[in-house]
Amino acid sequence: MRTGGTVALMIGALAVISGCSDTKEQGAAQLKALGNTRARQLDNRLASVDKGADSSRPVAMWIMPPELREISGLALTADGRILTHDDEVAKISVLDPRRGILLKQFTLGTGMRGDFESITVAGSDIYMLASNGVLFQLQEGADGAGVPYSAVDLHLKNNCEFESMVYQADSDWLVMPCKNAKDKSLDHNLVVYRWKLHAPDAQRLSMVTIPFAQLVGRNKWKNLHPSDITIDPTTGNFVMITSHEKALIETTRDWDLVRAEPLPPGHNQPEGIAITKDSILMISDEATRKPAAITLYRWHPSQKRDSIQ
Repeated sequence: MRTGGTVALMIGALAVISGCSDTKEQGAAQLKALGNTRARQLDNRLASVDKGADSSRPVAMWIMPPELREISGLALTADGRILTHDDEVAKISVLDPRRGILLKQFTLGTGMRGDFESITVAGSDIYMLASNGVLFQLQEGADGAGVPYSAVDLHLKNNCEFESMVYQADSDWLVMPCKNAKDKSLDHNLVVYRWKLHAPDAQRLSMVTIPFAQLVGRNKWKNLHPSDITIDPTTGNFVMITSHEKALIETTRDWDLVRAEPLPPGHNQPEGIAITKDSILMISDEATRKPAAITLYRWHPSQKRDSIQ
């Protein structure tokens, strides 16, 4: 475990605590104790929500270190850790989402600069997507390592500005909604590109369009600009957030609307979303008037909802 790199915690009245220590051993012990305290506090908050407390209120907020002030996408590993990254440097940070502790960081190569907007996990591979449609493939590295990677240009720079991506395992697609589609004839639609990881080149890329009117529900949004997308592990539904509209949109895998609602207050620049197997919703925000943070909520899978909101 990385000492001296604790992500600060706010949970109820608990103060922000640093994990610094004069020795590596003492630092590791402090981090373990702090992490255990945080996990207990989080479990208590989740239990309170499950008993009827307001689920729109955060159960925890992890304050990011300064190097993640421009935090972007979120993704979960198979063992439940969370991956995130800055949107200007190809450095991936690995966090314990229940304890709010930074475990390690590694870079693509020597840490190239670019506009990195999203991250997802497909088996043992990690994929990062740049806003211009360049896709990077890599595997997890050790703390401080520079890992090898491959890159493919999807040649969609003139079609789409990307900010979001998720891997749909049962179809083997990387699903990539456009933040801004550049074809004016599609102005009133959400444009989603899909890249099949294992297929002949001529069959890898496809596109679907969904009218905004089909996605906004009873809200007054005229457009939607997705900043990240994830898949609810309980239902298989897509769940998107949009930074501009401050919206949360859930759809079926066929893009039929399940819910469309404003994000809870306090999200000044929401950039990433992930949902754990035990139904914790995590939303990352870039630093604005407040420090960058990952906020945790209790997530209620859609089958527990009576109707579209």
